[in-house]
Amino acid sequence: MKEIKIHRISYSPGYSDMLGGYHEVTLRKDNSGSWTYVCRDREDYRAPTVTTVYGVSDEAAEQLEGFIKKKNFFSLKDRPKSDLFVTDYSPWSWSIDYETASFGKTEQEYCHIEEYKRYSGRDYELLNELRERFTALRGEIISETVEENNR
Repeated sequence: MKEIKIHRISYSPGYSDMLGGYHEVTLRKDNSGSWTYVCRDREDYRAPTVTTVYGVSDEAAEQLEGFIKKKNFFSLKDRPKSDLFVTDYSPWSWSIDYETASFGKTEQEYCHIEEYKRYSGRDYELLNELRERFTALRGEIISETVEENNR
């Protein structure tokens, strides 16, 4: 049986970026091995980038990993491309770095799921549930930094 261990999950919501906006959330372990939920946001190219780091319990991260495995989330990467494309918009996307182990062999894997594919209604239900569970991971704020734009 194939074992899966998630190392990092990033989510970027769909947003209009004509003015240089940027939004991304990443679940990852910090240098001490604790799970963190890192939000990076910038409203436009003149605005500062705000990075907020939240704590995440090991139990909550394990529950999310279990949900992803149980629902076979990785299969969404194989959906066919759609013919939808918008030039003044950054599409939503999920990126997951993980490893698989089977019969003593470990491999590093990567899964990227993006908006410009054809998904079923059931797929969208799964994507929405993942987004809700992912957002709910945020614990207490560990730190917040503001990087001024030097333009």
